[in-house]
Amino acid sequence: MEETFTLQKSSFGQSGRVTVTFAQGELQHEDALLSHRYGRADDRDVLLKTALSPAGAKVLRREAEVYDRIGGRQASAGRMIGFQAAQSPVRLMVARRGVPVSRCEPAPRLDGVQLGRAARDLFGALAFLADLGFAHRAVSADTVFWDGRRVELHGFGHVEPLGPPEALAGSALGTPTGLPVSDVPDVQAAAHLLLRLATGSSGGGPPAALVAILAEVDADLAQALEPALHATGGRDVSPGEIKDRLWRSRPKPPPPERFPEDLHDPAAPPRQPPPAQVPPQAMRAGTGPRSAVRDRRLAAEDDGRAEFRELRRRQRKFRQSRRIAAEPPRVQAQAGTVTPPRTARSPATDGTSPGAASGALLFLLLGVLAVALIVSAVLLVR
Repeated sequence: MEETFTLQKSSFGQSGRVTVTFAQGELQHEDALLSHRYGRADDRDVLLKTALSPAGAKVLRREAEVYDRIGGRQASAGRMIGFQAAQSPVRLMVARRGVPVSRCEPAPRLDGVQLGRAARDLFGALAFLADLGFAHRAVSADTVFWDGRRVELHGFGHVEPLGPPEALAGSALGTPTGLPVSDVPDVQAAAHLLLRLATGSSGGGPPAALVAILAEVDADLAQALEPALHATGGRDVSPGEIKDRLWRSRPKPPPPERFPEDLHDPAAPPRQPPPAQVPPQAMRAGTGPRSAVRDRRLAAEDDGRAEFRELRRRQRKFRQSRRIAAEPPRVQAQAGTVTPPRTARSPATDGTSPGAASGALLFLLLGVLAVALIVSAVLLVR
């Protein structure tokens, strides 16, 4: 079923038509002041409140002014879509997240992570409202909504100024609603609601016992909320103080993985992941995977050894060519060595220059001639 309303927009300066769709069997309820209908508008979950009495109209005017001051700047405090006050009945439409905690079936029971997130959302909204100069005065399972993941604060028609009311003269916030005012501080009411979200029941008890129950869910969260649970008997605790304590108690990230050999050094850096596997053909026998640096070093050593072997080969060839050139032809013939013609020798092949070979041959001939002269002299003397 669809219904269309002409509502004043959230800026209080514009008007427009808003179409709301109410599904068959959608949640709706009412009390002495207001009726509440849950539907969808512009692809958003919305709550349409309609005043059932003059006191209810005062509540909606007060709530609309609070939403206008919030201006959508607090994600866990909801947002006003439109307001109808020029004609009867007075209506207020707001975006919502889920349904009231009191109407969740089954009753939620949050773990430590969920409860910590809900606590930060709830006290964040209360602290933002306090910064605007107001106390909520109606924190309960009827004004806190839950969507299965986050909570959202509603019910701003009961707010009270923290400062002198004269400063709000002439506005709906400066006009008393005539409704009874709770004497339970907002922080304590919020802590009791979180306890209900943790246990699924609204049981009470002394503050120390409630802190112990919360500690079974999350010890750090219980310690952060302890001043809120004790906020009676003149102890003044602000929502901002609890919000700061909650953010300081957020779970720390897990420490880096430690290895047995690192336990002796508390400052040891976390172990790096193992290197990628190297194919078997790139591994030496009896060794494990090599890093890229080691591979380059070994390749350079192999290249150096190859160059050294080539140099030694050239040196041996050079010495051999010098030795063959120095031997007489008779010895070369006996050894079966055939010396190619000099014109066919290539200096670049054996490394011996033509001048060096000619000098060696001349030296050899002079030596033979000297030996022949000495033998002839000896024969003449005899």
